[in-house]
Amino acid sequence: MNLENSLYKVRPLKKFDKEIILPTSKSHSNRALILGAIRGGNFKVHNLSTSTDVTHLLNAFKKIGLRIRQNGSTVIFENSFPECEKESSGDVIELMTGDGGTTNRFLIALLARGKKEYHLRPSEKMNERPIEDLLAPLKKISVNIVCNQDKNNPEAWIKMKGPASLYNTTKLEVDCSKSTQFASALMLAFSNIPLKFEFLNLKSSEAYLKMTSQVIKKATEGNSYTIPVDFSSLGYPAALAALMGRVLIKNCLEIDSLQADSSFIELLKEIGAHRVLSNDGLEIKKGSALKAFSFDVSKAPDLFPTLVFLAAHIEGESTFSKLEVLQFKESDRLLEMVKMMKSFGVEFIHSPENDSMTIKGSAKTYPEVTIQPVRDHRIVMAAALFMWKNSGGMLGEVDCIEKSFPNFLSLLE
Repeated sequence: MNLENSLYKVRPLKKFDKEIILPTSKSHSNRALILGAIRGGNFKVHNLSTSTDVTHLLNAFKKIGLRIRQNGSTVIFENSFPECEKESSGDVIELMTGDGGTTNRFLIALLARGKKEYHLRPSEKMNERPIEDLLAPLKKISVNIVCNQDKNNPEAWIKMKGPASLYNTTKLEVDCSKSTQFASALMLAFSNIPLKFEFLNLKSSEAYLKMTSQVIKKATEGNSYTIPVDFSSLGYPAALAALMGRVLIKNCLEIDSLQADSSFIELLKEIGAHRVLSNDGLEIKKGSALKAFSFDVSKAPDLFPTLVFLAAHIEGESTFSKLEVLQFKESDRLLEMVKMMKSFGVEFIHSPENDSMTIKGSAKTYPEVTIQPVRDHRIVMAAALFMWKNSGGMLGEVDCIEKSFPNFLSLLE
């Protein structure tokens, strides 16, 4: 393929003044879907995200025998797992699971409760991302799992067969040093069993464990769950508005503190952007003079690319700490954002020994560039923000944005 033919022309924005509807949370969606799979009994999930992470999970559910009706953005679970296994065909079931961390990790934990053999075949670089800290506790409860991380080996990434045996097991230890998704996966999959968990090396993303606990609690209080707006997606238009104008997010009627990325809204207030939450939605407006800031990346690592964009355009020095967690995402996001800043000419200092970074922001206009980024949706969207705010450019891999924000380009440009 000719590289030029794969690039998307991003034109600089003269102004940014939008009233928009944002995607709902894929983090909430995949948690609620796992609970729906366990509950059955016409359990409903409303306002489901349309991200590819969510559609891959739904497709896998249908293949393992779950009967799911869909009415607009609502899905209804007619039966439950693992009872539904009798409705699936074959003793070995092959599943194409995409590149989503929650999709794959949550599904592995759920399938551990079944009796059939499952082979998972993810896409992109999912099979290179950490997984052993989820497999280890499952192996301790008698789940037979083989993991193939050799990308040149045609065998499935995960081959597994349960069911998990909890005989004489009341507590599982889960190492969370690389991701809290391992703990969330187990909490969700065994949510209707009196099993306790001990979280080891909990260094980052603790808010997502609180989200998991609250989703479980709310889902068990009734027979439905409604998905809120996605605050990871919200960060992109909010950052543009804070620097360039205004945005009204019409479907954001409350701040969902369960999403770690909702901390961005408070940060915008602290640095001088205007924000108003009303019955009309959440409105963000440009401030007269935004202030440089400090941010602990371990608390909300998905915000890092957006915050780099923001810091690069605020005069003064913004600092980021606890960057280590960034290497375990869809890409090494620290490395990729360093490359991007170099492409645009952003001044920064990275201190590996202190696990920190300082960005010297500027009011200048950064140049037009061509970027062929790694296939990581958040890196691609951050590059688009830079281009919209500055001189435009050519951007590759834009199709991977569908992982979390399918209409990102058409909605914001």
